[in-house]
Amino acid sequence: MDWGAIASVLAERCEQPVALLDNDGRIQLLNSAMEQVLKRTRFHVEGQPWAQVCTPPDHQEEALRWISEALRGALRSYEAIGVTSGGERISFRFEFSLVGRGPTQGLLMTATHAAPAPASVGPLVGQDLDYDISSGEPDFGALSRIVAGGEAIQIDHVDARCFAVIHGIQQRCPDCPLTGDTEGPWPRITVRHSTRSGTAGMFEVKTAEQISQDMVRVRLRLLPERTLEAIHAAKIDELAARAALSPREREILSHLLLGRHVEDIAKAVGIAARTVKFHQTNVLEKLGADSRADLLRLLF
Repeated sequence: MDWGAIASVLAERCEQPVALLDNDGRIQLLNSAMEQVLKRTRFHVEGQPWAQVCTPPDHQEEALRWISEALRGALRSYEAIGVTSGGERISFRFEFSLVGRGPTQGLLMTATHAAPAPASVGPLVGQDLDYDISSGEPDFGALSRIVAGGEAIQIDHVDARCFAVIHGIQQRCPDCPLTGDTEGPWPRITVRHSTRSGTAGMFEVKTAEQISQDMVRVRLRLLPERTLEAIHAAKIDELAARAALSPREREILSHLLLGRHVEDIAKAVGIAARTVKFHQTNVLEKLGADSRADLLRLLF
């Protein structure tokens, strides 16, 4: 049975914007409604990767991830950012359906919502920030204050969320310091490669502190990779000396602070995973840390 042909017929009968991708995430079809939204014809994009052609550069890595998950059947819906041929950003809410099997399997993406995406606040690009957000439901991430370069930034939207305004995405950041270890001590800290415009090669260090029952203040600082590496090495030396860690424990600590899993550390160091766990337990105990995540508090 030609599932691609069937999907094409169904897509054309659908009034909602629809795209069909193959098992490699390449565009097989855009129906008329999707052509109008993207301002692209199917003939110009057929056979090209959706993540590359229909997604802004700063969202391409994210697009590759959600397309892969959807093709595995692990994702049924997603809020994504697309881009028109003229560069206008579109906010999509997709519902996914798998069609076909094996090498002929494809992904049918039906947009239940498609509208111009809210733009990120211009002055925030590439700057250190301080901002207050709601930590409670259903207002999680709602911004009440933003300060950049010592100056308060006007929040244009009443319902503005930190992940949309600052990072330009439509869902909570996967490494948000508020949604990790909910029982962990304050402040909570996360470190990641920055994906914001104008921050290539930089790391984001987020420190979140609770200022009231349902309000958190987040400090976001940008650090060049070389600076962060130097801080990382110096702090590890300080922690190792203070806690009287053995050379092997110091080595394990360094890997733990890079976020590596026990199995990966075992391969890198050349010891058994159970031995890594033994050293990890000793490191946490000597440093007075509650968990691996708590080590970041000590690092910064």
